Amino acid sequence: MGKKTDLRVIRTKKLIKEALLKLIQEKGFENMTIQDIADEALINRATFYLHYQDKYDLLEQVSNTYLQELMDEINPDYHIQNGRMDLDRFQITLKRVFDNIKKNRDFYQVMFGPNGVQEFTAKIEKHIYHKFQQKFHEIVENVESLEVPSDFLLNFISSAYIGVTKWWVKENMHYSTDYMATHLAEVISKGPMYSIWKNVRDNQRPGSSK
Repeated sequence: MGKKTDLRVIRTKKLIKEALLKLIQEKGFENMTIQDIADEALINRATFYLHYQDKYDLLEQVSNTYLQELMDEINPDYHIQNGRMDLDRFQITLKRVFDNIKKNRDFYQVMFGPNGVQEFTAKIEKHIYHKFQQKFHEIVENVESLEVPSDFLLNFISSAYIGVTKWWVKENMHYSTDYMATHLAEVISKGPMYSIWKNVRDNQRPGSSK
């Protein structure tokens, strides 16, 4: 009997989550009501309240599940070898992140879409910031001695991370996860101007088609 009950709960929560995402996409989180969610999930309000306090509790529980799964994949590897960062190891981490987002594309396309929840984006960026901050302090003995403040660098990295990810999702994940990992690792480690100059330099070499 317990197993049947558990399966019923799992099924109900799945229907409620699907209703939540559909309604966010259609009308935005703030404009939906508990009755909207119940109607979309084909349940009554009492059933909804068996599992969630209100729509904010529902959003938090659903988004935290995806967020925790994503954060488990983020282990910024700044392995330094001969004074240089090992890009291959960093790319492996980034690929795991993009693979996770692609696996959960329905969720992220809604959350990063036109009616998405801005607070969720801010929460991801905050978590990414702290992930990189932790690793940053492991490799830099005295962050106060840096010419550019660590907060400046960490905000640049986390903003670039989430900004590029949102763009990729909105572009329907047109580029492969390998492509995204390779180029984001290069841009974060060497800067966007390096990538621009590298392209200009390559096109100006003798024998270039341009």
